[in-house]
Amino acid sequence: MKRLACQLIGAAALFIAATAETEEVTDIDRFQLWNDCAPMDLIVERLPDAATEIGLKEEAIETTVRSRLRAARLFDAGKSQYLYVNVNVTRLALSIRFEYKKVLYDPASERHWFAITWDLGRTGTHGSDSGFILSAVSEDTDKFIDEYLRVNEDACSRSP
Repeated sequence: MKRLACQLIGAAALFIAATAETEEVTDIDRFQLWNDCAPMDLIVERLPDAATEIGLKEEAIETTVRSRLRAARLFDAGKSQYLYVNVNVTRLALSIRFEYKKVLYDPASERHWFAITWDLGRTGTHGSDSGFILSAVSEDTDKFIDEYLRVNEDACSRSP
């Protein structure tokens, strides 16, 4: 029975991996995240007092996200496009929001403006555990990087 369960789990993992590899990049994916594998800046919103009361620090969030972006060769301070991270803590509740912002051109006005083209958010409770919140931020950073690299795969493979 255990062997059959292991075989089923293994088959499911192979199916999921094969499905992920063949996932087609759509036009909406390109609009949201394609940027020729250009690195981005990072902006972390100031934390509310309730976050600091449980020991959560902006620097910890910045370090967590920036180190993952650097590992993927996607961080460069001062770039126009950026990843915005907002962590909000009140009593036992939390919300985490990631937004990728890049400059878009509007042909009607002939202007360039920043626009949120991709976002990810979650809400929940944190049990006064700053480590839990940092883990959730880390997980969401990985989701962003996975999606960004999936959409920019060809451009990123050409990058040095």
